[in-house]
Amino acid sequence: MENKIFQEAIESLKKLYSEALLEKTGAKENDTREKLWIAYNVVGKVEQHLQTVIETGKLASKQLDDFRKQQNKKEF
Repeated sequence: MENKIFQEAIESLKKLYSEALLEKTGAKENDTREKLWIAYNVVGKVEQHLQTVIETGKLASKQLDDFRKQQNKKEF
């Protein structure tokens, strides 16, 4: 993804969750570690989904532009 601020936000969340998971939970905090692991993975899935939405939108926009150009050529 090209947006630098968005990338920094995603990386910051991943770092926050991974540090909490690895460094701030004790051996008997299974529920907490499980929730942090889920949160860390959700961040990655959200990032992937947004990337797909953006790429799909760009592709659809390009296809629409190409279609319009073809239609304009047919009119002349």
